[in-house]
Amino acid sequence: MTSMQRFDPFREMRHFSRLLNSPLWASQRWGDPLEHDEVESAAAWRIPMDVRRDDQQLTVHASLPGFAAADVDVSISPDRVLSVKASRQSEVTRESEEYLMRERRSGSFARAVRLPGDLDLDAAAVGLEHGVLTVTVPVAGTAQTRRLPIGGAATTDGA
Repeated sequence: MTSMQRFDPFREMRHFSRLLNSPLWASQRWGDPLEHDEVESAAAWRIPMDVRRDDQQLTVHASLPGFAAADVDVSISPDRVLSVKASRQSEVTRESEEYLMRERRSGSFARAVRLPGDLDLDAAAVGLEHGVLTVTVPVAGTAQTRRLPIGGAATTDGA
């Protein structure tokens, strides 16, 4: 199965930046490499999602490790856009503590996916278990092609 990935022109620059700021290459003029990791933009982190569909339903799995259900907002707009928003407050740090590494993110994160038109949005269900948000939306009754009988005889002009 082939997977498609949206083109991000800045992805390679972020990887290159991490390489330059790694402890192997870092020097005093670059500063503490741990500070560079903390400054990395929260926008670079997106909620990872898997979306799959079969004949019965569309299923979305989103990874939200460490988030409580109260911290997550899931909605479907009238124009069929599924939005997942999550927020986490930063932990309070004490002046006597110094982080050697800080990778857990805090702030607000969001992801949106446009849903196909043949789903029953009113029957959507959402669950959050072990850090995985699951949204299931059943497929609406399938519209099948019907054969329409021709009623009456065709009329012809006698002219």
